[in-house]
Amino acid sequence: METDDELNEAEEYEAWKSREIARIKRDRDDRDAMVKEREEVERVRNMTEEERREWERKNPKPAPAAKQKWRFMQKYYHKGAFFQDDPDDRAGTVGLDNILRRDYSAPTGEDKMDKSILPKVMQVKHFGRSGRTKWTHLVNEDTTDWNNPWTYNDTLRSKYNTKMAGMNAPIAKPKGKKIKDWESR
Repeated sequence: METDDELNEAEEYEAWKSREIARIKRDRDDRDAMVKEREEVERVRNMTEEERREWERKNPKPAPAAKQKWRFMQKYYHKGAFFQDDPDDRAGTVGLDNILRRDYSAPTGEDKMDKSILPKVMQVKHFGRSGRTKWTHLVNEDTTDWNNPWTYNDTLRSKYNTKMAGMNAPIAKPKGKKIKDWESR
């Protein structure tokens, strides 16, 4: 059986050697950056209040990215987690392809229309269709069932409360013991 594993052994060794040296250098740079960051944190912790204010003025924190405002009941689309070759961000979630750079939080189709100008009954998804969503959310609805036996006190409920364990139940003494022996425990 013939294989080509040992044809370019010297070239393969040199390629492996350069990859290994690059890996070692990258690991060392990461370690040095971590040590430097720890030293900076420790230095800032040991500063006085005035020095710390001056340091924060010179080194402001980067502003977080503004969250995009979504429309009322806008549908969420996930851009997908698979088949993203050559990701260009640290988390590996965005690829170089144009379709992966698309803004997936932008409204599409029905979501482009402003539903807040519609009557309250029409502010639901798929209005007029048989499978439409009946409720947007239950914030506007009072779901209290006043006919539920747990929501009102009557004779039946008070009788149940007296029989519940630990709810004003009388303490029974054990049979066959004298009261004084039992109470001394």
